[in-house]
Amino acid sequence: MPHWTIIPPTMEDLDQHYCHPMIVKLFRIMKTIYGLLDPQNEPSGIHEGKHTATFGYENSEASDESSVLSSLFIHFGLSSQTSPRFAIILPSMQIEDMTQGSRIPVPSELVPIVTDICDFAVVRSQFTPDPTEYDIDEPESYPAGQVWERVQMQKYHKLLLKEGLIQSTDPRHSHRCDICRSDLLQCKVCLKVMCPSRSCAAFPLFCMRWRPCAAGHRCWYSDICIDCVVGGTTCLCEETWTCDLCTEKGGFFLRCLRCDRPFCRECSYLVGCRGCRASNLCHDCAEEAPENVAKENYVELVGPCTKCKSPVCKPCAMAAAAGTSVHIAVVSFSTGCDCIKSYK
Repeated sequence: MPHWTIIPPTMEDLDQHYCHPMIVKLFRIMKTIYGLLDPQNEPSGIHEGKHTATFGYENSEASDESSVLSSLFIHFGLSSQTSPRFAIILPSMQIEDMTQGSRIPVPSELVPIVTDICDFAVVRSQFTPDPTEYDIDEPESYPAGQVWERVQMQKYHKLLLKEGLIQSTDPRHSHRCDICRSDLLQCKVCLKVMCPSRSCAAFPLFCMRWRPCAAGHRCWYSDICIDCVVGGTTCLCEETWTCDLCTEKGGFFLRCLRCDRPFCRECSYLVGCRGCRASNLCHDCAEEAPENVAKENYVELVGPCTKCKSPVCKPCAMAAAAGTSVHIAVVSFSTGCDCIKSYK
């Protein structure tokens, strides 16, 4: 019986440059179910590690759609428990509370998401890995991504055929637009694709919006469509956003020590050290907090750097000037801006 635990992602997944294409869909279902039936244990993020999401199906000699869907299971539970708490019952589209023995219909907004998982399970069951391309030790997200990527590419080309924009498609160029030959833009999570060229006739057919993570190329998700955005953090000025995983890593926002609100470097309400990220109170808290609290949380900033104009706290400035070991981004006041150098 093929089955996989998709949430939480494994360390092997996190070490790769891809994730399982069903991970966000399973999280949305899980979060909704817990919000309805067990709000005290509602998950806050995909990577929190407190919940599990598992799905699979029974092997059958007949790998047709009906045999796969009749045995498909989707389970959700707490990591601290050995048995799942909730299950999606197919094909009746019901949610079963396996502790209480009760069932409710799947909410209408989740039906398309469950349907996508069903479609994935069918094509995954029919996937025969190429031994020259597929390493048996690869995490499940790798073959799953291959399978779902093919499905999304086929959907793109079939829609162009259906709309009469092309007469045929060339499988040798499946990652390019059939009309303008631009490289297709692909969401790293759901693997949906679109033509990025606004002048192309294919562009308006795919209404995908994108949400760039402030971590850029360091982000595990990288290019992610707004439909796959789950959680994360937005700064107070709403100009900067990081995904949930990069939020946990930290280092992209300054936070007020009193209210803990996040501020990006462009926010004028909070100023902090470019090196160690130490910050003062935001303007609101500085006005509201008693004077002794404001003094206690005061960080002395010197500078700014003549090149990048970033402030830095006195300890970081002294460490940079002395050339001592500083394993954080610092500003060198002797050579100007040197924000990525480790002083030894």
